[in-house]
Amino acid sequence: MEPEDIVEIIRSAVARKFGEDRIKDITYFGPCEGEDLNVIISVEEIDERKDTIDLWRELRNKFDDLDLDVPFRIVKA
Repeated sequence: MEPEDIVEIIRSAVARKFGEDRIKDITYFGPCEGEDLNVIISVEEIDERKDTIDLWRELRNKFDDLDLDVPFRIVKA
């Protein structure tokens, strides 16, 4: 899967949860060390711990189903 496709999966899920306008930046690099891609998503007005756990699980399960190793982090912008 192309990096842009992986980023779009993440962007869609984050936009559904928080709204497209709150996404401030998506940075990605890789592949490296056996990982398909590394992604950092910056979102405005979130509590990194409380607001992201369900979304993290949803995306982790999606990547497991696709057999992709994509470490990602959702951070407060």
